[in-house]
Amino acid sequence: MVSTTRYIVLSAGAVAFCFLVLLNVGGYRYGVSDQAFYIPIVRQGLEPGLFPHDAPLLAVQNRLLAFDDWFAPLVRISGQSLPAAFFAAYVAGLALFYGAAVLLGRSLYRTWWGVATLTAAMTLRHRIPDTAVNSLEAYMHPRQLSFSIGLLAVGLFLRGRTAGAAWAVAAACLFHPTTALWFVILLGAAALVAHPAARRPLLLVASAVLPAALVLLASAMRNHLNVMSPAWTALLESKDYLLATHWPMMTWFANLGLAVVIVAAYDYRRSLGITAPRENGLVAGCMALLALFLVSVPLASVGVALVVQLQFSRIFWLLDVVAIAYAAWFVVESPLGLRGKAPHGDETREAAGGRRGARERVRRAAFALVVLASLARGSYVTLVERADHALIEIDLPASEWTEVMQWAGQRPVGTNFLADPGHAWRYGSSVRAASGRDVYLESVKDIGIAIYSRAMAERVSSRLAELGDFAALEAAHAQWLAKRHDLDFLITEHDIALPQVHRRGRIAVYDLRDEERMALRDSPTDRD
Repeated sequence: MVSTTRYIVLSAGAVAFCFLVLLNVGGYRYGVSDQAFYIPIVRQGLEPGLFPHDAPLLAVQNRLLAFDDWFAPLVRISGQSLPAAFFAAYVAGLALFYGAAVLLGRSLYRTWWGVATLTAAMTLRHRIPDTAVNSLEAYMHPRQLSFSIGLLAVGLFLRGRTAGAAWAVAAACLFHPTTALWFVILLGAAALVAHPAARRPLLLVASAVLPAALVLLASAMRNHLNVMSPAWTALLESKDYLLATHWPMMTWFANLGLAVVIVAAYDYRRSLGITAPRENGLVAGCMALLALFLVSVPLASVGVALVVQLQFSRIFWLLDVVAIAYAAWFVVESPLGLRGKAPHGDETREAAGGRRGARERVRRAAFALVVLASLARGSYVTLVERADHALIEIDLPASEWTEVMQWAGQRPVGTNFLADPGHAWRYGSSVRAASGRDVYLESVKDIGIAIYSRAMAERVSSRLAELGDFAALEAAHAQWLAKRHDLDFLITEHDIALPQVHRRGRIAVYDLRDEERMALRDSPTDRD
């Protein structure tokens, strides 16, 4: 009966957790932000040969990812649409995150009120300063799935299941390898410190992996050890999170403050005699990550490509969760303010009962306050900041841009579009993600991909320079770009002296093809 009741309560907690997350992220949306990359690579897996113009660009970031290799076949087998599959993966990620938070809480806390408070605190979405990472996202991101599985591995490790933690971290690599890498380091250091039986296997694995990694760096990845050129670093200036030397003092204070919280809370718990060897290992792993970040700062500042590409600052995402777990324990279960003399006789037993009642009231109040804070913040985000969005948008929202993208998606594979380089943030989705067709430039995501390749950085830089001010684009310049880059159509809001083939509201599509290229492309036009 107890186990059944607990199962029901945990299931209800999962539903409440997902609801509060949706409120705090402003609702689920498809096709936004980093999905400008992940949707196209999955579509490539479903339709080989897609993006013939942009495939080299997409391959630069995708070459070390396995996500699309297994997710695309899974979508095909399931028979679900891609938007439905992404939403299902998003919900699964939230469920994993909830389960990981519960397991972490059960490992560090003594009461279920502490566990409940921790899971509620995890719904409070926030940005990890100057890391380009949010604690929660409004869309399906493999990084979030990898993080959830990695956090589950931490909980398994703290519960004494080292082998299960190792398998979980290995699974996290299938979603997002760089995120999983931080958990490998965290748990590897933790196991070396806290699990003597694991030291020999870990050292054997390390002795086998390290030479292989060195060979890989010296051969296939040797270019990643080069120092970035001035032109390359200039292109990446908009990605200010890449270099900690560019952080303002408040960012340093906030991120290093996470380590201070962890060390202070751990030291206090140790003084109470309630820490365990595996918790010692967890804190040691956090400090190992911090040390690794500090070593990376000067290397990134001089532009060592691999160090910049690994984005070491994202280790603070892991420290953030551990700090939240300790902060929740401090509020809910810390004996500060609730200490008293040891009970003696009937009167002292009554006093002890009163203290226990006071503790219970504090725990309930803490949980209620965190839930109310999450509910209040989430309601504001959803009902005020994101009032024009539904709570759940499984597919692209109905808009003029979406209708134009539906038309674009009906053009033959290989059709190449020219659009405002900022179209993804301006309209909510990119040409590649929304239509499955190539585009000359999508500045936000293309610059992000350029982090991983000097050649792609040169491509993006040259295209930005050749295009110039898109708002001032004239017909002759658009036609010159079309001949140079095999472009077929221009999508814009401003009138231009070219044949218009499609329009939805303020957004028009113009034909850039000359007679020879029109003959090669047997694509229908849709004149209004």
